[in-house]
Amino acid sequence: MKGPGKRIGRVFFNQQMAFNRDISVLFFKAACMDCRSAFDAMAATGARGVRIANESGAKAQFVMNDKDAEAVHFIEANIELNGLECASASQDDLRSHLAKHVYDYIDLDPFGTPAPFVQAVFQGCKRNAIVAITATDTAPLAGTHAKKCMRRYMAKPLRGVFGHEVGLRILIGYLAREAAQLDKGIEPLLSFYADHYFRIYLRLKENAAAAEHSLSHLGYLTFDRDTLVREVSDEFSPEAAGPLWIAPLTDKAILDRMTDVDPMQQPVRCSKYLNLWRNELDVPYFYESNELSSFLHISPPVLESLLDRIRTQGKASRTHFSPSGFKTDLSLKELLSLYPEVS
Repeated sequence: MKGPGKRIGRVFFNQQMAFNRDISVLFFKAACMDCRSAFDAMAATGARGVRIANESGAKAQFVMNDKDAEAVHFIEANIELNGLECASASQDDLRSHLAKHVYDYIDLDPFGTPAPFVQAVFQGCKRNAIVAITATDTAPLAGTHAKKCMRRYMAKPLRGVFGHEVGLRILIGYLAREAAQLDKGIEPLLSFYADHYFRIYLRLKENAAAAEHSLSHLGYLTFDRDTLVREVSDEFSPEAAGPLWIAPLTDKAILDRMTDVDPMQQPVRCSKYLNLWRNELDVPYFYESNELSSFLHISPPVLESLLDRIRTQGKASRTHFSPSGFKTDLSLKELLSLYPEVS
């Protein structure tokens, strides 16, 4: 797998993930200030954990772990460089470590799929812990390698204009099913797609009723390429994508507390995405302006003019999944009837 990062010896550092680390700091300040313990399971150079510990103002004790000795050397140097008395380095396999220790917050950022580590992470969580998970295997989840998605996540993806949203929802659905095996439920707090990865923050709920409640939010999505119709159902069908999460991706109250973007590495991008997430409709798919224009054989309208016209009959929002995409609660028939009216 290729990506935008670089290796220093055997240690991986990804400069493009600065935005991801910005969001981690903002999220921790908004949702995790009561956490007493935090574990960065695959810390590499320790960049994320060091930034959260240094910039969030939290009182938590941070353990930054990697099984590679060279990585741990970088972690220790970064902890010393930043004068962090609340942080320590650990050299361990995360599965072994989490069999012996539990935490209020665990961050899992593997190179590729998180699937082999999810059960260990969930077992290493204290009651009502928060878990942050990154997945960089976006191609299988978004439908490019459907068989690999089936093997890893036991779900059928969808390749199409909104395939990345389906992929993110498949990943959340997978996490809900993995948690349910431990009689735990999940509550997504912030879930998004950016650059080459998916990122999910969720809270674990500690009882069988919560597990059942989470499973009730799983469903299937069908897409007719000839008519553009999208349909969500809780019933399985062979042509449907899923199982996938069909409930909201974010907690708007937490997003409203993620405001202090000025000190971040990429404040403009943080503001842009936070605004998109706050206003994005809780609809489990979106439309592309070019997709509808091609279907109707007309030129695409200005997106903001289209959204204004839709809002005269229903709700509409941009989506963070695509700069030319949008969400609406109108039916496709209603949408297609007003689309030609917009110049």
